[in-house]
Amino acid sequence: MTTAPSTRTDEARQTHAYFDDTYLTEADATVIASGTSEDGPWAAVSPNIFHPKGGGQPSDEGTLDGAPVTPARDEDGLVVLLGAPTVPDIGARVACRVDAGLRRRHAALHTAGHVLGHLGEARGWTHSGHSHFPGQARLDFDPTGHDDELATPELRDAVRVELQAQMDELLARGAAVSASVDAGGHRTVTIEGVNAEPCGGTHVRTLADLAAVRILEIKVKRGAIKVRYEAEHADAAGGHRP
Repeated sequence: MTTAPSTRTDEARQTHAYFDDTYLTEADATVIASGTSEDGPWAAVSPNIFHPKGGGQPSDEGTLDGAPVTPARDEDGLVVLLGAPTVPDIGARVACRVDAGLRRRHAALHTAGHVLGHLGEARGWTHSGHSHFPGQARLDFDPTGHDDELATPELRDAVRVELQAQMDELLARGAAVSASVDAGGHRTVTIEGVNAEPCGGTHVRTLADLAAVRILEIKVKRGAIKVRYEAEHADAAGGHRP
């Protein structure tokens, strides 16, 4: 996104409420910056509940005072909301809402991806890329030194079955998922008994929140082991757990 702000303030610091609570999908906030760009009016608010596209996770969808907006990160690092019908005044109070069902789905896919990454690395695979987009979720690993175990479709499927069994065992434990931000602003997501990784995305509260986690396919393509998967939130059909 290229912004050409007509109005902004650099004194206000934006806080990201979704870092602490994936399930916070409605909040009032204060406009800390606003302006216009080639994409039209935009605003930045704090506290911010909108996750922008990044880290392999798609952006949230939601509204600002009832108007559909799309979050994106600008060149200064602010999460800005594109699509507002007008440029709001700095200091104005606004109502923010995120699509809760989509948020839960993105969080489930992202957490399941962290678990899958752990399982791949436990096999000696080196993580080289990822996507947590619905319908396109996959992890990539470096295939160097793993030709023999993945040489045929039958061998690849046998590995898939092993990974699925290991995934099911880990999910059955229902380990807690937490996040922390250090003094330098670096965020780490920890899955108890599994791993801890730098991450700015949204995640479920425990592995018990995951459902229908399936490892769909393993293939070697364009110099990478590609492991496709899918996952849903356990209560995708209703409201989140209290």
